[in-house]
Amino acid sequence: MERPIYRILHLVFALGLVHALFLLAQEGVRAYHLGQERARLEAALRQAEARVARLEAEVEAAKDPAHLEALVRRLGFVREEEILKRR
Repeated sequence: MERPIYRILHLVFALGLVHALFLLAQEGVRAYHLGQERARLEAALRQAEARVARLEAEVEAAKDPAHLEALVRRLGFVREEEILKRR
């Protein structure tokens, strides 16, 4: 059973096993990096959704005449003693 061909076959098997373990480890590292990227993108998505909600709230507030009057008074376009007429 100790023929030279078996030594070569054992060597090929060992090299194949090492290669398979290397590929498995490489996939593990790739999965880890993809998980980190996914978490970063989900955080960016949550921030973008929060910003959209704030902007939608500003748009709704801009439709309110009382809010607009308070805004122009705060910015100094209309003084306190002046009357603001809406057209």
